[in-house]
Amino acid sequence: MRRKRKITILAACILSGLILSPPGAQATLITIAIEAVVDYIGDPDNYLQGNIKLGDIITGFYAYDSSSPDTNPSLSVGDYKQDSASFGISLTVGGFEFKSDPTNLDFIVEIINDSTSGGLHDGYGVLSGSNLALSDGTIVDQISWWLGDSSGTALSSTDLPGAAPVLGAWQSNTLILGTGRLYGIEAHVTSVVVIPEPTTILPLALGGLVFLRRNKKIR
Repeated sequence: MRRKRKITILAACILSGLILSPPGAQATLITIAIEAVVDYIGDPDNYLQGNIKLGDIITGFYAYDSSSPDTNPSLSVGDYKQDSASFGISLTVGGFEFKSDPTNLDFIVEIINDSTSGGLHDGYGVLSGSNLALSDGTIVDQISWWLGDSSGTALSSTDLPGAAPVLGAWQSNTLILGTGRLYGIEAHVTSVVVIPEPTTILPLALGGLVFLRRNKKIR
C-alpha cells in the first residue's frame, strides 16, 4: 500500500505540473541560460562592497518572445523590443541580482547582419535599460551583452533566432553591468544554453507515467 501511495503521489505531481503549464501558453518563449566570467570591476566608491571579484562566475538567464516583430525597418538591423513581464534578463554574482524591472520593461534583442556602418560586421545584442535596484538599494541602469563579428559571417539575416548564439562564431564578447560612472562590471560569456519549454518535457513526463504503471503491474 505504501508503494502504491508513492506512485500515486508522483504521478499526481507530474500531472499537476503539466496542468499548471497549459499547452501553448509559452509557445514562443525562448529562455537562454547564461554563464560568464568577470574580467574587470570599476567601483571607486565601493558600491559593490568588495563582494564581486575578478574571475567570479555570473549566472542567470534571459528570455524573449521569438515571434515579436522587428521594430527597425533597416535591412541590416533588427530590433525586437519585448513588452511583457515574462521577458527580460536576470544575472547573479557576488550575492547581487541584476534584473530587468518587470513592471517597467525596457528590454530589447538586437540582430545585426552585414552592416557596413563602421565597417562590415554582424552583431548580437541583449539590452535591459530599466532594471531593479540591487538588494542594498544601489541602482542599475545597464545590463547588456554584445557579440561582434568583423567577418560578417556569424549571421545570415536579421531574423530573431530561436536558438542560443554560437559563441565560437564571434570575435568580441562583452557583458556589462553597472550604472554610468558610479561602478561597472565587464565580463565575457562562456556558456549559453536554451532551456527547454514545458511542452518539450511533456513526452518525458508521459513516458514516466507509463513506466510507473507498468512497474506497478509487474509488482
